[in-house]
Amino acid sequence: METTPERTPIGRVIGLSAGLALIVGAITLAFAWPSAGMGPNEVPIAVIGPDEAAAQVQEQLDAAEPDGFDVTAAADADEAEALIEDREVYAALQIASDGITVYTASAASPTVARLVTGIADQIAAQMGQAGGQTVQVTVEDLVALPADDPNGAGLAASGLPLAAGGIIIAVLIGSAVRGSGRQVAAGVLAPIAVGAGVAAILLYVLESIDGDYLSVAAAITLAAAATSWFILGLRKLIGSAGIAVGAVVVMLLGNPISGLTSAPELLPAPWGEVGQYLTPGAGATLLRSTAYFDGSGGQAAVWVLAAWFAAGVLLFTIGAVRARVKAVEVPDQETAPVAA
Repeated sequence: METTPERTPIGRVIGLSAGLALIVGAITLAFAWPSAGMGPNEVPIAVIGPDEAAAQVQEQLDAAEPDGFDVTAAADADEAEALIEDREVYAALQIASDGITVYTASAASPTVARLVTGIADQIAAQMGQAGGQTVQVTVEDLVALPADDPNGAGLAASGLPLAAGGIIIAVLIGSAVRGSGRQVAAGVLAPIAVGAGVAAILLYVLESIDGDYLSVAAAITLAAAATSWFILGLRKLIGSAGIAVGAVVVMLLGNPISGLTSAPELLPAPWGEVGQYLTPGAGATLLRSTAYFDGSGGQAAVWVLAAWFAAGVLLFTIGAVRARVKAVEVPDQETAPVAA
């Protein structure tokens, strides 16, 4: 006789619905909040001229946007260019009575480049009103984005797949590869393959970035390895729950505050800085630095990614040793002879 399945208690249905609402709400907040609260937060820029000129511009910017910009004085245009190419500042302003020159690097952040250009336009308008003449604004993009992707859309869109790629690597290795030694081999080979493939897509298919192929592939490989080994180590140590913990850290926390689509200094404080200590943010910074600035500004990101990679290897080793110890401690079950 067939029996009717027991119905789920209505309280559990309500609890499940409430739980799903919280989960979806948390995901929505994680991805939408950084964009909704976007604005300058101590964005480093330079002013060409004496310290007094930089201080005057700093006062004007603080009045319009408190703590929005951190102004540094540059002696001349050459020094300003060096600061921009070394990724110490995003842009520089040279203010003269007959015009303003804006030095930008759209490859560092198209959003910041537009923002600083807009500030120059406002200063020029104020100078024009005071002097009764038109003040011209000239923009020089020192490190421009590729002509095929002038807005950096391809690089920005790669953030989510790169973060998800590390999770996918860890999940597939943890579920499809048996044996700690073979998992280690897969954990080495898979990030290299991902780095080589993604670099080829960004460079030669989408043409979204410039730079040396091997350097870009190495940057992506390190980012993928840091994420995948962190999650793989968690899975080895605490089981399937490690994947959930790792996914939350990488996707829900790290990816929205990576700063890849804009700039870390445009995210709500202090999350832009926090994001640089997680694998998506460090990976994004290293990729941008490698692709456009010959590695300048990516040194700290390398150390952050190396630390996550080392932590993952340590967790994996502890989990593997613990599993081996448990296997040794379990006595072999011998079948007792059955008397005839």
